[in-house]
Order: sequence, then structure tokens, then C-alpha cells
Amino acid sequence: MDYINLLHASGMYEKQTAKIIPFRSIDIFENAVSAGTGNFLVDGPKETVCIDESILPEDTTFGVRISGDSMEPEFHDGQIAWVLQQESVANGEIGIFALNGEAYIKKLQNDTDGIFLISLNEKYAPIKVSENDRLDIFGKVLGKSDASAITGHYR
Repeated sequence: MDYINLLHASGMYEKQTAKIIPFRSIDIFENAVSAGTGNFLVDGPKETVCIDESILPEDTTFGVRISGDSMEPEFHDGQIAWVLQQESVANGEIGIFALNGEAYIKKLQNDTDGIFLISLNEKYAPIKVSENDRLDIFGKVLGKSDASAITGHYR
């Protein structure tokens, strides 16, 4: 427990508990992952921010900016998706994918009809992954934050 001494007007000190806010450095990729057309993620610029750990889901590895409306109502344009970097995503989970070099945030559907990247917004058709396509998985989406949540945390 950390304590600070507060000096009162009477000249007496009083010990009080100090709240320690844990901060953590995390990379946020600047090339937004598409909730629509697709943008490439890996080679793009990134920023490292120092952020209050309480807004990060446990096990978060990195963040990505969301662009577009295909994952609404769950994810909105401009939000940050928090990602656990891993090489696979289970059927039905939302992940960050690169399909033929274009990065997406989508729900994975893997069934007898094949592999599809699914938008949550019903106005977007599923994207079928064919055997000639290259599908890379960057990780599983753990949560999200509005971009305003990290404002003032840049270093």
C-alpha cells in the first residue's frame, strides 16, 4: 500500500492511501482495419501510447483502429479494437484477418460451406475465402474503446 502525507491547515500531517493508476505502453496500428473494404495492417505506421490498464481487456497485445460500418452495431468507425495476438481464431469469434493482403475485423465462420469472414452489419455480404486466397490471422478481438479513451495518453 502506498501512502501520501497530506499537510492540513493546522500544520498536522495525516496519512492517506494514494490510488496508484497502473499505466501500460501498447501499440495501436494506424492503418485502420476495415469494417468494409480492407486495409493492410502489418507494414503500416503505428503509435505507442501509455494507457490506463483498466480500459484494456486482460491479455491485450495491441490495438487497431476501426474504419467503416460493417461491424455495427458492435464496433463503430473510429473505435479502437483491442486484440490478443494469436495465430488462430475459433469459429464464431471476431478477429483481425488479412485476406490477400487487406486487413479486416470480421467474425470467422468455418463450416461445411467453407470459410467466410462475416460482417455484423447485415447490409454487407459474407466474404468467402477460396482455396487460392491467402488468409492470415493477426489475433482475436477482446474488446473495444472509443478513441477518446486514449486521448491524452500519448507519449
